[in-house]
Amino acid sequence: MASPTPSKAPVHRDKHLSVRLTEDEKQRILQKVESTDARSPSEFVRSTALDYPVRSVVTHEAINELRRLGGLVKHLFIEGGREDPDGLYLQTLQELQAAIRRLGREL
Repeated sequence: MASPTPSKAPVHRDKHLSVRLTEDEKQRILQKVESTDARSPSEFVRSTALDYPVRSVVTHEAINELRRLGGLVKHLFIEGGREDPDGLYLQTLQELQAAIRRLGREL
């Protein structure tokens, strides 16, 4: 949910605000909506205008890719006889975990 509410009660939004845009501006906003978890252009505009967090779809994809890479590093470690004399496997996994935590805070 991109726009947090003070309570868990359903919010009834019945007020309208008209904003005039060029066709190019409208298309740019709609493209940005597609790259986020906002359910509608209204939610996206409301969230960005009121400084609510808007989660990026790219962030979710990046976290999943980092997790996948971590799994591959773990697989290589196991296939290599569980030896890590230089500590590179451990260091790589720790860096991947740190990156996942940083990205997770953006959500």
